[in-house]
Amino acid sequence: MAEVINRQTMEILVDYYGFALQEADESQIPAPFPEGRAYPGTAFLISRPMRVDVDSAGHTHEAPLAVEVWDGEPPVDHAAEWEARGEITMASPTGQLSVWVIAGRVGEHIELGRTKTTWRVRIYCAGRKKVAHLAQFGVPEGVERYLVQLWPVT
Repeated sequence: MAEVINRQTMEILVDYYGFALQEADESQIPAPFPEGRAYPGTAFLISRPMRVDVDSAGHTHEAPLAVEVWDGEPPVDHAAEWEARGEITMASPTGQLSVWVIAGRVGEHIELGRTKTTWRVRIYCAGRKKVAHLAQFGVPEGVERYLVQLWPVT
């Protein structure tokens, strides 16, 4: 059975309806965020080389982001009523990811614990409907929230 090997949580200021997880060493990414970003509302997740763009339902707001690194495929999370879920595969040569918004990098690096590895990334989101409404009137805090699960595939 798969086990969690690292857990990190952070607050991110989502801007312009989204954020990205990408390889921490920008020099290795063909198109660092926000280059080539899709129009907001296109899809919940969009895979790019060494990066995944995540679509938010709110323009600007603060959201908790929980990241779990597993040693194998984790069970599907049923702890919350997730409104969106998606999976992609991405490479990370350094074993570290960064969170990016239009304004720049936020928070600390996400430590994956293995270099030169390809990862499966599952991302969940809750609070989308509520944040879409509330973000019209201000900068909501903690309404939309994310869970990211990563596990090695190579």
